[in-house]
Amino acid sequence: MMSYARKQVQISAFIAEETKAALDRYVEATGLKKNRVIEEALQRHLAAIDEIPAQYIIETDVVMTPEGWQTMWEMIETEREPSPALVQGWKDYYEFIRTDGKSFEEKLGLGQLAAEDEGVDGD
Repeated sequence: MMSYARKQVQISAFIAEETKAALDRYVEATGLKKNRVIEEALQRHLAAIDEIPAQYIIETDVVMTPEGWQTMWEMIETEREPSPALVQGWKDYYEFIRTDGKSFEEKLGLGQLAAEDEGVDGD
């Protein structure tokens, strides 16, 4: 029986100590090899990036210049009323996530879309 061998390359990356410790615990508990766990995680992450529209991906790190950080800090320390647009944005957000006993599908009208799709001839 001939086995299929994929060409492999080695990569190098610095990761947090906590991440490495979590990886070590996981491979110890499951018996999987680190390279398999890392490759599967990367494949899943890259697949998710391909499937999720870019406007919905939130970066986990923010990089700022010292001047930008100073401006941000001054804005945080300055007590002022939120702008009307910010207040409305939060109201819209909380109205969206608050279900009032209704499912998200009901609030978003997805049931109506599904009912319309059933009436369409897909042949």
